[in-house]
Amino acid sequence: MRHRSPQPELSDPIGQEIVRTALVQAKELLDERLLAAFAIGSLAHGGFAPLVSDVDLALVVDHADVAAAAVIDAVRQETIRHYADSPHRALAARLSIFWSDWESLADGTEAGRFPATDRLDLLDSGVPLYGADRRPGCARPSRDELLLDSAAFAATRFAGPAYVQALKHPEGLAAEGARNVTKTVLFPVRLLYTAATGLLGRNADAARWYTAPPQPSSDLVAAAGRWRADGIDDSAAAGELLQRELLPLYLHCLDRLRDHTARSSRPELAAPLAQLLASLGSAA
Repeated sequence: MRHRSPQPELSDPIGQEIVRTALVQAKELLDERLLAAFAIGSLAHGGFAPLVSDVDLALVVDHADVAAAAVIDAVRQETIRHYADSPHRALAARLSIFWSDWESLADGTEAGRFPATDRLDLLDSGVPLYGADRRPGCARPSRDELLLDSAAFAATRFAGPAYVQALKHPEGLAAEGARNVTKTVLFPVRLLYTAATGLLGRNADAARWYTAPPQPSSDLVAAAGRWRADGIDDSAAAGELLQRELLPLYLHCLDRLRDHTARSSRPELAAPLAQLLASLGSAA
């Protein structure tokens, strides 16, 4: 008989509803292939901001293969369709599903979709929703693995032409709303926090660490923390702050991340960060 975990309360009722709707879809579409489910991210560990946060769900299947990937994508799409005519459709569209199998989680292999930082979140803060909880037998990501995960993310996510252009010319970013602004500001801070501390880069923790004592662009980081909860009430002032401090923030964070990576077990991975720094620095 399948073990069915008790249904805990998560940090936001609408986020909880969406993650449970996704779980219903997962049970139906994966059937016996679904072994366990957990809420992760800020919905589980706190700090959830309905205006900007993702709704994070972790699924454990019998085997992380291509067929499972296709079904899990269908789970996400069906959940989004369920909320198509709902006031909560924008939040449902931010459903993010991480997935793997117990064997890969046990030996620390990144099978399916489960980067090291999200595996750490699962182990430390995941809230069981369904199935047997076998997390005590799972490998904990090392500090070096977390660092390299952060470096790889930065080197790919921040290097896209559109992203680089937005960093060099952020004057229009405030008009895109609090979600895009706060993610853009806090992403590098969270990555640097994880690289420097070996801890999960939660938004509030990372922002507090970055601003005490103040580091470059601390005013912008502190403002982004407020915008996550309350939205942007003065787009013009936000635009001016972004214009002054966004690019210096990225230059500082990427420089420190490059330095950490150069002293890691894979120092060659610092090269893409150096290239990105050169590209951004040409506009500084």
